[in-house]
Amino acid sequence: TFTFTLLYFTLLTYVTTTYYYYVRTYVRTYVRTYVRTYVRTYVRTYVRTYVRTYVRTYVRTYVRTYVRTYVRTYVRTYVRTYVRRHYYTHTHTHTHTTTYVRSTYVRTYVVRSSTYVLRTTTTTTTLLHYTYVRSSSSTYVRTYVLLLRTYYVLLYYYIYIYIINKNKK
Repeated sequence: TFTFTLLYFTLLTYVTTTYYYYVRTYVRTYVRTYVRTYVRTYVRTYVRTYVRTYVRTYVRTYVRTYVRTYVRTYVRTYVRTYVRRHYYTHTHTHTHTTTYVRSTYVRTYVVRSSTYVLRTTTTTTTLLHYTYVRSSSSTYVRTYVLLLRTYYVLLYYYIYIYIINKNKK
């Protein structure tokens, strides 16, 4: 809105002397009045809605198998020789053989199959008279599944052999 006002008037003065001289004086006065009215109204409304959904799926499967086998063998041999009368020789041989297989911990396990949904975000932005209104919501869902863990002792095997030999000459 724009208003312009111009006020104009003139003052005329006559001065009369005895010698009939005229002096004229003009006074002009300008009064200018500016009334400027600016009314600016901005109504801007932005409605923005973001729906962002991140779905991350991790399937991590670790299969570990340990097989440890211990084989131990002990061989003990005792030889005894006796010399008797008339030159007879008597010999005893004792042999102890101990063999055992000990397989300890066949270990198989599956670790961490995990699936989770990360950050479902809804954002609404409203701009009204330079005022921001933001609304957001986030949802975190995490699921960890530990599937299988076995710890198993398989085999314990023991063999004992005792041999006695008698030999006479």
